[in-house]
Amino acid sequence: MTADDAPATRDSQSFYRDGGAGAIMRAAHFPDELLSFLQMEGLAVLDAASRNGCDSLVELGCYDGRSLEVARAAGIGYLGVDVSHGAVAALERRIADEGLTGRAAGVVGDILCPDGWRSAVPGRRPLQLLPFNLAGNLAEPEKAVAGLREVGELAVISVFNDEPWTTEVRRAYYTACGITVLEEVRGAYGGVLFRGVGGFRSQSFGTEGMAALLDAAGASAVGTRTNRLGRCVTVRFG
Repeated sequence: MTADDAPATRDSQSFYRDGGAGAIMRAAHFPDELLSFLQMEGLAVLDAASRNGCDSLVELGCYDGRSLEVARAAGIGYLGVDVSHGAVAALERRIADEGLTGRAAGVVGDILCPDGWRSAVPGRRPLQLLPFNLAGNLAEPEKAVAGLREVGELAVISVFNDEPWTTEVRRAYYTACGITVLEEVRGAYGGVLFRGVGGFRSQSFGTEGMAALLDAAGASAVGTRTNRLGRCVTVRFG
């Protein structure tokens, strides 16, 4: 059976909307190696917001608001956007429980269609975040990155690299999440593409592939943090 055979042909958005996000975002499934990647992401966002005078953080594919703490630490507003109604409901409960109503919010929305949620973005100088290799979960990440310019001029894009050890960590992670991987091939952006049952897909990015992604989206890198597993790139749309 291949990734193009039924029942694996649902799009990746359906995978996340219909419950797949709950599996891959569950902390119990995270290998220890992923913690440093997530720490790097949080520091990159905090640094980018501070350096560029951003007054809000928009986390796309937010699940239950992992970067809400970063926005709180930076003293800026927060908006989480996700296609999953369950994820946004969990975020809204968290916001209420932590007394952040009015400073943070969640909205169900498609990151490829910012017209559906752009009006909810707080502040006048938002920093957008594509977290935790979200760009690699999209069939056409260049369209998602290009669409960010409709909301603001700054974004942080967090992606896995193409190193062999990163591929091993990813493979173990997806297995722990209960994902049946049907295909593991070279991706369009130089890394490894995993495809699985239910529309799951995840590709990583080589150095040249990341540069090609930004070029296709009309974005330029203004800052980069790297570690063993990946990179967080702060980009500006000119």
